[in-house]
Amino acid sequence: MNINGLGNTYNSINTNSKQYKALKEKGWLSGVIENESMMSPEEKMIYEIFGGRDTIIKNLMKQFDSDGDLLNSNGVAGMDVTGKGTSWQKLTNISEEHRQKMFDNVKREFIQEKGLSNGDTTKRSDIFKDYQLSVSKDKRLSGTWTLEQYEGQYRAAMYAAVKSANPNWKPGQAFDTSILDNVTRESVEATLVQNGNRIVRNSIDVSV
Repeated sequence: MNINGLGNTYNSINTNSKQYKALKEKGWLSGVIENESMMSPEEKMIYEIFGGRDTIIKNLMKQFDSDGDLLNSNGVAGMDVTGKGTSWQKLTNISEEHRQKMFDNVKREFIQEKGLSNGDTTKRSDIFKDYQLSVSKDKRLSGTWTLEQYEGQYRAAMYAAVKSANPNWKPGQAFDTSILDNVTRESVEATLVQNGNRIVRNSIDVSV
């Protein structure tokens, strides 16, 4: 198959694959061709030395799964919100197993970081990925939204418990970790109610 622009040919690229078709539908292929048209002769020579369009297309196709669905940075499909507005922001059932994993992670990191959020050390992405791969692709967005709601409420409950025991405490300061002994996933969830597409605390004080 001849390629317009530089005259090279595809090698071992299945142009009938859903990955390739997704590449075309998203306009990525036309973007590659457009970039080629703006190359200087010297740039085109270097481009060809490093594989030209074949290499670019192969690398871009790796960003889609075999169904042509875009993979996120963690290699999980079904997480693309393009064109979906906020329709995916809805509550759904989350298994007790994954709620517990998230709670355990929040508690461990709350103690480790003294109540601060540390993007460099957190393992929350691992929990989300584990959950996402446990459900079908069509449930991953709403499920992730729901699990994030639980995550926020677990953290809020721990913050409230420490502040209740020590009103002068501020995130980043050491605290008596035994304060959190009575803050369990079950105790927190017993105080939660649905409010539209969010999970919020009712009037019960989980810090008691």
